[in-house]
Amino acid sequence: MVLQPSQIHRDLTMSMGVDFGTRSTKVLMLNQVGARTDIGAAGSFVPPAGSIRNGLIEEPKEFGKNFGRFLRDNMITCPTAVFDIPSNLAVLRWVTLPQMDESEIRDAARFKVRKHLPFPLESAYVEAASTTVTGDETSTLVVAIPRNIVDSRSEALLFAGLEPIRAELEAQAILRVVERRLNRRSALWRDASLTIIDLGSSNTHMYVVQNQQLQFIRGVKFGSGMFHIAVREALNLSPEIADSVMHDPRTHLSPKGVLSVPLGEDYGIVDISEQLEKLTREVMRLMRYFRSLHPERSYAGILDQAILCGGLVSLPGLAEYLQRELGLRIEFARPIAGMMTRFNRETFASVSHRQEAYTIVMGLALAGLSQNTSNRKQIDGGREFNWVRVS
Repeated sequence: MVLQPSQIHRDLTMSMGVDFGTRSTKVLMLNQVGARTDIGAAGSFVPPAGSIRNGLIEEPKEFGKNFGRFLRDNMITCPTAVFDIPSNLAVLRWVTLPQMDESEIRDAARFKVRKHLPFPLESAYVEAASTTVTGDETSTLVVAIPRNIVDSRSEALLFAGLEPIRAELEAQAILRVVERRLNRRSALWRDASLTIIDLGSSNTHMYVVQNQQLQFIRGVKFGSGMFHIAVREALNLSPEIADSVMHDPRTHLSPKGVLSVPLGEDYGIVDISEQLEKLTREVMRLMRYFRSLHPERSYAGILDQAILCGGLVSLPGLAEYLQRELGLRIEFARPIAGMMTRFNRETFASVSHRQEAYTIVMGLALAGLSQNTSNRKQIDGGREFNWVRVS
């Protein structure tokens, strides 16, 4: 299996995004009807524990066949799929090059970034994601990903009966959703500076965007999975039941960091203040690091508010807790807002309650509807980094 940069299939009227999360694989299908985009299907596939380790799908064939069975059982049909690459597994680096033809930039960037990679250049996909020209020089964002991460995910999709047409960084998928949301407010929001906090299961990322360019991306190895573990251990629950109660709409967080989770007709009480303090401490550390890299005039106002996404951010009380502890105005990504859906009542209630969990997969599905990579540079600010399967 070899994936290379290429053009996207043209004139897609439907698209599927697949987000290979640590705890579950989310899928979302979009249908383009004229100028309107509808959500055709959405769901979450829970593979056996340990199926994905450090971003790598251990047994692509077994995973893919089980995933394909899940799609068929839920009548989710689409011939192609766009899939995610975890941001924490990518190496992003700006390099300065002399002006040269576009065809030469990628080779020059690969040579210059070689010494900065924690893995052999020959075992990675390397792409010059965007370029800014200043005088006689170009500043190029180089992105590198281990090949086995990309290939294992692509192979799993093939075994599921899907054609993997594109792989995209989770960061880019999130930015596409956030920009789409902001652009519905006013054209002035297109150049707005953004801080985004993505609370994943095992990693939390902070992104800063200025002038439609990703200026900062850092992550910490801490995520919502620690809350799940705390609930499971404190209440002696199985992993499946712990996950279920954590996503129950009745579960809520107190200002002091105490969770109340429904257990039948009663409630269980779990103190997760220690985990929350660790989360806020790590985010504050990222904010201080960002400030240390830039003079104050270049980030004034950027760290005043944040947009939240991730599987657990819809937990009642969590946003208020983070807003108070971080001193930020908090907003939600709201990836399905303003879209028509074809869900039944039960599915709609489940997805809408946890819609921030579908931020990445929504961005991936939106990418699949794009005409081709080069024509999207104006829309997505030139921050494209993707692969398309070739024979």
